[in-house]
Amino acid sequence: MFISADEMKSVLYEYQIEEITEENDDIVTEGIEAAISEVKSYFHAANNRREMAGLNSQQYNAWKLYDVDAIFNATGNARNKFVMRIVQRVAAWNICELANPDVIYERVKTHYDNAITTLEKIAGMGEYANSQMVLTDLPSPTPVTPSEGTTEKKPFRMISRPKFQHE
Repeated sequence: MFISADEMKSVLYEYQIEEITEENDDIVTEGIEAAISEVKSYFHAANNRREMAGLNSQQYNAWKLYDVDAIFNATGNARNKFVMRIVQRVAAWNICELANPDVIYERVKTHYDNAITTLEKIAGMGEYANSQMVLTDLPSPTPVTPSEGTTEKKPFRMISRPKFQHE
């Protein structure tokens, strides 16, 4: 898993996690898995931002901004700290919506909203549709070069010519 339950202690106190989950570690694990899935979806949206019509698989792989599998399969110090922090904040929200043991709801809600705003900027969604935010320290997929002798067919494309005007 991209982050562990122990790493959640940087965004929630241990007693808060125990009170919310009633010491059921499965709830923390489910909150983390849901957060990872949600954050991944924004990175996939960033990859699919442009219209993909007419691109073959090789061209599409060369265009993608982020290698989402490499980002979320990283372990230890190879993980990107910024992405880890966003996942932790989204996971904290997933866990905190179960209960409110003390006055942490507003703080966690604010952090969640900030994380989602950042993800929308990365993905170029909503009011940030024209955003150019790209995390340059995340891995990008390496483009696959066609080996000699392969005959990959180009996609069929049909367009009309400009209208002829008599002047």
